[in-house]
Amino acid sequence: MIVACPILAALAAGIVSFALPPIYEGDVSLYVRPAQPIQGSDPTVAGLTTDAILGTYANWMTQRPILESVSSQLGLGLRPEDLAKEIKVTPRTNTLLLDVAVQDTNPARARDIANQLVADFIDTVNSEQLPTASAPAIDKLIVTSPAVLPDRPILPNKTLDVAIAFAAGLLVAVGMAFLLDYLDQSIKSDDDLVERLGLIPIGHIAYTPTAKARRSELVALDPHSTSSEAFKALRTGILFSTLDQALKAIVITSAELGEGKSRTAANLAIAMAQAGHRTLLIDADFRRPSQHRMFGKVRNIGLSNLIIQDATEHEAITQVEDVPNLWLLPSGPTPPNPSELLGSARMMELMSKLWQQFSYVIVDTPPVNAVTDASILAAAANATILIVEQGRTTWPALTHAKLQLERVKANVIGVVVNKVRATSGSYYYGYGNYGTPTNGQASTPRPQGRVPAEERPAGV
Repeated sequence: MIVACPILAALAAGIVSFALPPIYEGDVSLYVRPAQPIQGSDPTVAGLTTDAILGTYANWMTQRPILESVSSQLGLGLRPEDLAKEIKVTPRTNTLLLDVAVQDTNPARARDIANQLVADFIDTVNSEQLPTASAPAIDKLIVTSPAVLPDRPILPNKTLDVAIAFAAGLLVAVGMAFLLDYLDQSIKSDDDLVERLGLIPIGHIAYTPTAKARRSELVALDPHSTSSEAFKALRTGILFSTLDQALKAIVITSAELGEGKSRTAANLAIAMAQAGHRTLLIDADFRRPSQHRMFGKVRNIGLSNLIIQDATEHEAITQVEDVPNLWLLPSGPTPPNPSELLGSARMMELMSKLWQQFSYVIVDTPPVNAVTDASILAAAANATILIVEQGRTTWPALTHAKLQLERVKANVIGVVVNKVRATSGSYYYGYGNYGTPTNGQASTPRPQGRVPAEERPAGV
């Protein structure tokens, strides 16, 4: 905005300046020598001030009779009030000179009007002044500099107009930028999260445009990408933040829609599995399920079937072929009562059973502020992580989400700042392909197929 506004303002001013007709000015300088003495230091001598004399003549020159005479003699066909708009008579400070300026789109007409106006005015003044015994002398009006044909227009001043428009546009843009920044309630820095809400950032994920390729959202599959390193750092942050407690189930949620919670849950599960931990990823977002799509699975059988005991764990839980130690439990068919189903005793029993079969259970839930599903699961889980999108998530939304989780006594271990832009000065990513083989090709692990049955958790 700061760059665009001045440029657009200057461009608009330039277009208008070139579109406007040029204005020329004819100038006449008129000397006034008053017959009566100017006010002096002698109080017994009556006199007039210079300002009074010049002001009187300046006003007299633009009266209707003189303007009608000028318009008639030059054949202008203008009304006196229209002609008066083109004329400006200004007394010159500390002198006895009147500056007469006439502006017109025709340079010859501007010159002729100025000269004719002064000539008619002098004739009018001389005809009105008659010598008397008490005032034998009359005021003399002398043209010191007649109007000549102007060779260049005075308006529009294209360079000045463009410069002024550019400066005005810049001021407006800077003012708007400060105003928008002042009104912006989005989260921008880690310090604000800690100081204002007491939430600890445990991970930062760089903004990565999603490609159209299959599984393009699973950036953790590439071990040499900067995004993969970010999720490894998040994994480390989670493990170190829960050294004193038995961490089993981790609920991933956010304040609002579209902040990247599902993508974060999927890649965190991959990072956990890559570290050798048996990990189960559960899609508990019945309203907008997405894990099956990212992993290329179907969701005709999933969590909802297990809760109502309509399928077995072996049927609902499938292993992710490309990632050893990772299993996926999709959402299954969407039930008519998601919140009641997730808060049921059967769901709690199922979660307890799955915790014993896996080292870590990552649960993808709906946004906290949208429905109560996330709060129900967060109350039963060991840990909850809030996903925050830099520059998008607002303080009111995040504050409300935190209060919702505090009401159910959820263990919020921290937040993950998602979609961090490089322009924000972030330092927690940017190592490029550090560790990439010398041939320049990333060595992505080959799919290793399904884990043998004897190594699979019970019931899977």
